[in-house]
Amino acid sequence: MSPAFKTLVQTDLRLQLRNGIYAAYAFVLTSYVLALIYLGTYLPDWAAAMIIYTDPVVVGFFFLGALLMLEKSEGTRTALAITPMGAAHYFWSKTISLTALSLFAIIILGLFLHTNVHWPLYLVSTTMISLTFTAISFPIALHFRTASSYLMGAAAILMPLTLPMFIALKDPISPWALIFPTTAQFRLVLVSLGTFPSDQAEISILLTIVLITTLASILWAIHALKKEFSTK
Repeated sequence: MSPAFKTLVQTDLRLQLRNGIYAAYAFVLTSYVLALIYLGTYLPDWAAAMIIYTDPVVVGFFFLGALLMLEKSEGTRTALAITPMGAAHYFWSKTISLTALSLFAIIILGLFLHTNVHWPLYLVSTTMISLTFTAISFPIALHFRTASSYLMGAAAILMPLTLPMFIALKDPISPWALIFPTTAQFRLVLVSLGTFPSDQAEISILLTIVLITTLASILWAIHALKKEFSTK
């Protein structure tokens, strides 16, 4: 990590702290943990999986979008556009910090689950979900001007994107259903928590789909940011 990029990451961490991201997330995480402790044995297995799935979605999609709106109002991207720090640096500085935050929470939540967690698959799947939703929030956020407009607009965009995830609750699941990335993502989380039995072939297919989705999202985000930086 270059000194300049390290400084950019540290700046992002301070920005998140100053704007109450960590305080808000601590409240959300505490609520989830209490729900798992006191209600976990009464909740269906898919409900716990839903909590695990939506956590990185919320962090990546909503928290990142709100931060981008704050920076837009402060002219941060305009300033960065004339520095050696390019779009990829800008993307990864925020993505690394928010994905690390999400991964920390996922580990904490995993410790309170009333199920046998397949930890390697659990961590890989949730990390890719976090990366995907953090990435797609970049190009989407570029079309909004304020945090409030983004939060309302993002919710409307997120709904049709995530609705196919419920197809993953069908067992056995049709292979055609996996053309929806969120279906494959949620199914992978369900498998990692032992909600549904799965063989190595299905896991390999799910991992491949989720990985392709993650990589495509990252490339889309960096491409959109490059266009944004070039206009500054």
